[in-house]
Amino acid sequence: MAQDLSPIALIVFGNKRVGKKYRRYVEVARLYTGASYIPKDRPIFEARVTKDVLLNALEKMGARFTSYENGVVRLYSEEDFRRVIVFAGVRQFFANSDWIDFVKSMSDLELLLWGTKFFYMYEKVGYWGVYHVAKAIAILYGLK
Repeated sequence: MAQDLSPIALIVFGNKRVGKKYRRYVEVARLYTGASYIPKDRPIFEARVTKDVLLNALEKMGARFTSYENGVVRLYSEEDFRRVIVFAGVRQFFANSDWIDFVKSMSDLELLLWGTKFFYMYEKVGYWGVYHVAKAIAILYGLK
């Protein structure tokens, strides 16, 4: 069913060099809108989440997606795209097994609110701005 629709977003997995004193590489998920991307473009959102964790979450949430070689995942629903952003934004800081069920049960309005907060803070502040939003979600919903 997802094959005949055009994708609305892409998740591209790769590595990023982080740390000032102890430089290391971490696996990141970069989210792009549209059916294609240029590797030099800045993603609209980026989270330090491994491919296995994110694909497992997508399957448990019942998202419509297809996975291709070279670490590219295509999403076909706007709601699933927002769920991925909220899940990845929180999961990169707090590794709790309840996050998948929690994000799955969120309403459309909650997804829109928190997804917009994550977009805005990633664009304006970066990694630590996303941390503040994730911490607010964890404290507000009592899942920390």
